[in-house]
Amino acid sequence: MTLYNLADPTTALPSQLVLDSSLLLALRTGDDNPKASVAHRFIKSLGAQIAAQQTVVWLLMPVLQECYHVILSRSLRRSWEVMAPEGRFANWLAAYKHRPELLAAGFADLRSFDEILAAIPLTPVRWRDLDTTLVPQPLEERVRHFITVYYLLPQDALILAEAERLGVMAVATLDSDWQRVAEFDIYTTLDKKSAGGKQEPGG
Repeated sequence: MTLYNLADPTTALPSQLVLDSSLLLALRTGDDNPKASVAHRFIKSLGAQIAAQQTVVWLLMPVLQECYHVILSRSLRRSWEVMAPEGRFANWLAAYKHRPELLAAGFADLRSFDEILAAIPLTPVRWRDLDTTLVPQPLEERVRHFITVYYLLPQDALILAEAERLGVMAVATLDSDWQRVAEFDIYTTLDKKSAGGKQEPGG
């Protein structure tokens, strides 16, 4: 498959695309991702394609789960950091385990994030959209495949395995790890030399 530079406004977009959590999280106000401005420009271009019914952009459940986890864990960390030293738990996770109501501090951030997703807009993937006939191997086998062939972490491997079952072989991400994946078209930030390059499995 091919690597495409999503920072290049002349890059042609596919008819169907899956977005990774790294790209979506960079759209939040005040996000510290150095590629946030690139993500905003890409999403603006993508929104025009969606409005013209030229592209469908899918939201996989593992992507949404990862985004929610990042948002809530950062909120819990902020709550833990402002606790008085004498009553502070060992870490933010311990604070949550003892005081689960601390999670509520992040609910407003979740609502703001949901508004960002709705404005793109994304099409949520339902279980009926995942066609198991497209990939005969069990889902867990494909997850192991992406982990062991491309040295991906399990969450990234699951996203690719579900995209594969959806029949969408194009993914947009800000995560450079995905550039190793040869079985998908990867839209990401690249230097001019890498853009349009072919990838070999595991290379």
